[in-house]
Amino acid sequence: MPNAHDTVTSYFDALVDRDAESLIAMMLPAAHYVKIGTDADEVVEGSAEIAAYYRNHVASTEDFSIQFISLDVQERGDTAWFYTRQVWKLKWQGTPEEFVMRMTGVLENIGASWEFAQIHASIGVSTTEEQL
Repeated sequence: MPNAHDTVTSYFDALVDRDAESLIAMMLPAAHYVKIGTDADEVVEGSAEIAAYYRNHVASTEDFSIQFISLDVQERGDTAWFYTRQVWKLKWQGTPEEFVMRMTGVLENIGASWEFAQIHASIGVSTTEEQL
């Protein structure tokens, strides 16, 4: 069984690879699932909209790369959580962007796998050498 750290890194690999089906499979199909993104209306509550959210996300991105500034993943029993800061470079809906992404999340161990129960993302300040 993969550990929580492997699941978190697989999530970011799937984002870069634009692999919606792998992303969807990593999400916990539960009423308490929540994904909060960076746009004002980017909130997924419950699992009903997970597939549509990730299919739209990967369809909207091109030339995606992620550089990790930091990543910490902790496991305690059947619960894990992560924190990461990264530099994201991509084309979002055709527009080139570069920014520092800050993310936290909670995972639950569901038998043979870790699944995301919560993800929260926010954009940091501009990417300058002093921040890296």
